[in-house]
Amino acid sequence: MTTGPLPASDRVDQIVFAWSDRLLAGGRGLGPVATSLDADGLRVWNERLAGGDVAVGQWLSGLAECAALGALRFGRRGEHGAALRLVPARDPNGRPSQLVHALVGPASVVNAALVLGLHRWPGWSTPERLDGTPSDLEPLDATALRTHARAGLDEPAAPRDALAGLLAGVLAAPCDSYLADISPDDVGLAAGLVRRLDGVAGTTPLTMLLGAQVTRPELRPRLLAVGLPDARNGRTPLTTAGGAEPGAARVAGLLADLPPGSLTRPRAPLTTAAALADWVEAEHQRATGVLELVDRAIAGKLDERARHYLNGPDAQEQLRAHLRNAGMEWLTERLLRWTEANPHGLTEAARTLRQVAAARYLAEAGKDREAAEQLLQAARRMGLTAPEAGRVLANWYAGLPEATSADRYSAVYFAVDAGIDPASDDTFARLLPGMKAADLLGWSRVLAPSEHVSAALHFLRTAHRQWSRGDRRGDEDVRALMRETEMFHETIHEIVSRCGLRPEDENELYRNVLHLAYGHPVTDLAPVLGALPADAEATQFRPWAALAEVLAGDRAHVFQLVAQARRRKAPAPVLEDMLGVMSSADLVRGLAEQSGQPSLLGAVGQVLRKRAATPAEQRAIREAALAERFLAGLVEEAWPDEPGTRFDAYSYLLKAVYQAGDRADGGGLTRAEVDELVRDGGTGPFLLAVVAHAARDAVVPALLHAAHRHAADLGLPSETVEFALRGPHRAAEARTAARTPAEPARGALPQPQGAPQGQPVGGGPARAASAFPEQSIPPQHFAFDPPAPRRDHFPSDSERELPGDGRHPVVAWITGRTVQEWAIAVLGLGVAVLLGLWLFGGSDEAPPPRRVAPTVTVTVSPSASPTSTSPAAGAESPAAEGGTPAGGGRSPQPTTGKTP
Repeated sequence: MTTGPLPASDRVDQIVFAWSDRLLAGGRGLGPVATSLDADGLRVWNERLAGGDVAVGQWLSGLAECAALGALRFGRRGEHGAALRLVPARDPNGRPSQLVHALVGPASVVNAALVLGLHRWPGWSTPERLDGTPSDLEPLDATALRTHARAGLDEPAAPRDALAGLLAGVLAAPCDSYLADISPDDVGLAAGLVRRLDGVAGTTPLTMLLGAQVTRPELRPRLLAVGLPDARNGRTPLTTAGGAEPGAARVAGLLADLPPGSLTRPRAPLTTAAALADWVEAEHQRATGVLELVDRAIAGKLDERARHYLNGPDAQEQLRAHLRNAGMEWLTERLLRWTEANPHGLTEAARTLRQVAAARYLAEAGKDREAAEQLLQAARRMGLTAPEAGRVLANWYAGLPEATSADRYSAVYFAVDAGIDPASDDTFARLLPGMKAADLLGWSRVLAPSEHVSAALHFLRTAHRQWSRGDRRGDEDVRALMRETEMFHETIHEIVSRCGLRPEDENELYRNVLHLAYGHPVTDLAPVLGALPADAEATQFRPWAALAEVLAGDRAHVFQLVAQARRRKAPAPVLEDMLGVMSSADLVRGLAEQSGQPSLLGAVGQVLRKRAATPAEQRAIREAALAERFLAGLVEEAWPDEPGTRFDAYSYLLKAVYQAGDRADGGGLTRAEVDELVRDGGTGPFLLAVVAHAARDAVVPALLHAAHRHAADLGLPSETVEFALRGPHRAAEARTAARTPAEPARGALPQPQGAPQGQPVGGGPARAASAFPEQSIPPQHFAFDPPAPRRDHFPSDSERELPGDGRHPVVAWITGRTVQEWAIAVLGLGVAVLLGLWLFGGSDEAPPPRRVAPTVTVTVSPSASPTSTSPAAGAESPAAEGGTPAGGGRSPQPTTGKTP
C-alpha cells in the first residue's frame, strides 16, 4: 500500500464518494465526485478507501438505516487517519447504495475522538445536498474542527452506569478487539470509552466503526458496533450491563466518574488488567482532593497556588465528576455557603458548581422534587444565567433515551425558573410539542400572574398550533379546565394586559382555547354556554364576542348566543358586534327563526342599516326579507294586541332593508318596491307601514293595494271592488304616466332637528308611543317622524291679500282647480274612507260590526287632489303618518253621520 507524505498538521482534506457516471478518478460507479485534494493526493486516498467501498453500511445487509461513523488508520505506523460518515443513498437505477464523506489527514488529528465529536457537524455531505456540491472543495482548518469536536463530546450525554459496563469489558481484556452491544447512534457511550482508554488500554490505536463493517481485513477496527452476525468473530463482547467480577466493576465505576480531561495518561500503553486497575485507583486518589479545595475556598483558607489550580480546567473536570454523585443536600449547602462567602478569583469554579447543580436538578427532580428544587434555587442565588441554563438543558435532553411526562415537567419548570425564553430556545422547541394541550394551558395559567407572562402566551399559542396540525377535535381535559376557569378569562386578561396585546389579539386567544376545548366546528353549544363566565359584565362580554366568531357558520347558534348575552344585559354595541359575524341575508333568516324572540330586532336592524351593501348584497337582503314575509310571523306573534308596536316594527324593518329616504326629500319606496312588498298582501300594520314609507308617486298605488286587500278580506265580489276602485286606478296611472319619475333618493331617514323622539314637528298632537317588550330596541328607532311642515297655500288672516279681480282668495283658489284635480281629490277621499273603515271597522283585533243599513252623509271642505302639491298632499294621510299633519292649515276631514 502506498504510504504517501504526511500532510500538514493544521490541514484536513475531504473527499465525497457517491455513485456517478463521471467520477473524478475516471469511469462510472461508486467513487470520488468532490475533493479538496490535488490529483496525486486523490489518487493515493482513493486507493486507500477503495473508491468509498472500504466500509459498507449495515443497511446494505438488510439492517436498519443509520448514519454510520468510522475512524481508520493507514500507513506503516498508522500515521494517516481517515474519519468516515456513511449515509444511505440510491444509484441511478434506484438500487440501494451509499454516500461516503471522508476527512483525511494526520492520525493525531483525524481519529476516533474527532469523528465522534463531529456527529452533528453541519458540514457533512448528504444525498439531498450532493447536486449542489462543487467538485472542488476547500480544505478544512484542523484547529476549528477540534474545537467543534470538543463541544460535541459533552460528558452528560453518556449515562454513567452504561458507560461503566462498557469500560469493565475493556479493563478486563485491554488488548482485544471489541463488539459493543450498543446502537450505532449511541455516540455518547462510544465517546466516553474512546476518550478514557484510547492510547491507554493496549498498544493498538482504538479505531472504530459504528453501523458499518470494513471490506479489507487488514483494516480491522478494534471497536465495532453493528448488528451483523459475523461481526462477533474473534471479538470480546462489551455490554452496558457489565458482567465483570466485582473488583473490575468497582474500578470501571471509578473510571466512569473521572472526567476524561482530568486523567493523566501513562507514559506507555497498559496491557494488563492489573496495571489498568492500579492506574485508575491512582487517578481517583489524586482527584478526590478537589472537594477539599472547595471547602477551603469557602472558609477563606486557600493559598494562591491552590486557588489557581481550583479555577483551572483540570479542576473543573474533577469537580463535575465528583459533584455528579454527591448528595443533593450536601451540594445545596456548599452552594449556599459559597454565595455567602463569595470567594474571589474563582469564577470558573463557581460556574461549574452552579451548572452541576442545575444538571443534578434535571436528573433527579423525579426522585426527590423538594430537594431538587432547593438545589436549583441555590444555583440561581449563585448567579445561574439563562444561557448557562440553556446549555445544561440541551445537554440533559440530548442524553435522554426518551423524554417522559415527568422529564418534560422538570424541564419546563427548570427553563421557566432559570429565565430561558421558550420562544427562542431550541430544546423547548422539541420539548413542548410532546406535551398535552391541557398541560400546556395549565402551565400558561400558572405563569400568567408571574414574571414569566411571555412564556404563558407562548405555551397557549403552542397548544393551539399543535391542535391545528391534528384532527382539530376538542379535548375533554381542556373542557374541564374551561369550566373550572370560566373560559380561561383571568389568564387571558393577565396575558393581554401585561403583554400589551390588542383587542383583536385577545379575541384570537379566546378562539384558541375554544378550539382546543370544543373543536371546530362546534356542534353542541350547551356545554360551551355553561363554561362562560358567570359575571358577564365584568368580562365586558369578550368571551361572547370571540365565541360568536367561532360560531359564525351556524346562524342558529349565533342567535342563541346573542339571546343569552342580551338576557345578561349586554349593551347594544356588543350585540351588534356579535351579530356582525353573519351575512345580512342570514341575519334576516336567523331572526325569522327566533319564534317568540323579537327582542333582537333592534340589534339586527342596526347592523343592517350600518352596512354599505353592494347591489348584489342588497338584492340578497330583500329576497330574504320577502321570503320571510318581513318577519310577519314573529311580529304578529310578539305583539298581537299592539298594532302600533307592530307598525313600528315593520317600519323599522322597511327602513333597514330598503334604506329609502323620506318622501319629503324626494325619497321613499318606489312604485316597483311597493308592488313587490304588497304583492302577497299583508297585515294591516304592515300595509300601513308600506304606505308610510312610500314615495310620492307610490302613495296612491299603495293605498289602492291596501283597499284591494281589505275589500277581499271583507268578501266583496271582485266586480264590486273593481267598480269602486276603477277611478283611482286610472287617475293614478294617468298621473304617473304624465310624469317622468326620478329615481328616489336613498339614504337614512333624517331626524327632525330639535324635535323630541316620538313627537311630530309643529303644533300637531303626538302619536301615542309604542315600545317592544323587553325594550331591546331604542324607542327612537321605531317612532315614525313625519317630515317637517312646509309652507302651505293657505296663509293666515294677517298674510292674506285679495287677488287683482277683488275676489276672496278662497273663492279664487276653488275656481282655479281643474275638473281632473277635483276628480282625483274625490277619489282620494274615497280611498281614505275605505282605509278608515278597514283599519277601524274591520280589523282583526275586534269582531266585525253587526250589519246595518247606514245612511252616510259626507261633508268635504275644498282641497286639492291627493297627488297635487296642496297642503294635504304635503302632510300625507294621517293613517300613513300616524298623526295630524303639522303646520298651520289642517287637512280636510270627512264627517260621517250614521242613522239606522
